[in-house]
Amino acid sequence: MPGETLAVEFTNVGLWEVALLIVAVAIFIVSLWLAAGLLRKLSGTITRVNSVLDKVDHEIGPILRNANATLDNVNASLVQVEGELEKVSTITANAAHVSSNVANVTNLVVSAVGSPLVKAAAFGFGLRSAVKRRNQDVDEQQVRRMVEASRQTKREAKRAAKARRKAAK
Repeated sequence: MPGETLAVEFTNVGLWEVALLIVAVAIFIVSLWLAAGLLRKLSGTITRVNSVLDKVDHEIGPILRNANATLDNVNASLVQVEGELEKVSTITANAAHVSSNVANVTNLVVSAVGSPLVKAAAFGFGLRSAVKRRNQDVDEQQVRRMVEASRQTKREAKRAAKARRKAAK
């Protein structure tokens, strides 16, 4: 329709409906205005968050590099300590070996020297006694008794050792 125009007829529209339409448009405009304000505030907040993140980014890089350097130094120190601990372990093992050897040598010396010393002391005592009483007739008999007692003791010791060996088998 070539000559026709679109026109809206408000024949049955009441005052109440027009007022409601105006209120709706007003609420819509106020909502847009509030949304624009919120968007401005949100934009400012995002800008501030971005600046804080930039600062953190600039500060965290050197901190992480320092932390990596510190960890590298700690690892190097731990490797050195581990090497030293191995040396200490070796020294401790050697000290234990030396201690064992000293104990063995001590036992050997005690067994080798102790018994002859006792025998030498007994012999010395017997010799002094014999020298003192040499002029007496009893000296000779006493020396014979001592020698015989020593022989008897040796025989008994040998018998006891044989008995122990037999009992141990």
